[in-house]
Amino acid sequence: MTRSDPVFLLMGVSGVGKSAVGEALAHRLNGTFLDANDYHLAKHIDGMSCGIPIDDFIRKGWLRRVCGAVERTRVEYRRPVFLACSALRKSNRDFLRREIGALCVIHLTGAHDLIRDRMLARRDHFAPAALLDSQILDLEPPTPMEQDVHVIDVSPSLDDVVAEAAALVESVTKQPPPVR
Repeated sequence: MTRSDPVFLLMGVSGVGKSAVGEALAHRLNGTFLDANDYHLAKHIDGMSCGIPIDDFIRKGWLRRVCGAVERTRVEYRRPVFLACSALRKSNRDFLRREIGALCVIHLTGAHDLIRDRMLARRDHFAPAALLDSQILDLEPPTPMEQDVHVIDVSPSLDDVVAEAAALVESVTKQPPPVR
């Protein structure tokens, strides 16, 4: 993997399914999955667990750790990288583009009520449903100027969302799917 090989960034608000879709894509397409949440410091996770969003200073350090992990993963595994990261602001996505290189951004979207219900149902995640509204306020939806962005609605089943995303990845990489 080189900086010209795209990293597949699954972006969107908390609860939209970035990790579930990213893990499934990595498995299906013989890639490596990274969850940006794994690179938050414990004290910041504690704050977010209480409904306190991170600020820009904290976010910048977190994104630097994420970029370092992507680079190490590229070197070590030499296969496609699927990164789940909120990347809510254009400045965050631009930072990732500068530090990582080529990105294929998959913006997962869905209705507020659907996402909130998913957040309320999950038991193994630090981000409470109370953070959803602040994330929606922070979200700067990609514009047509961000030509590497593709939008996928998460209302269908996980299998259908993954199939749509996999078809997108295959069209971007122009590689046939692996035989399983």
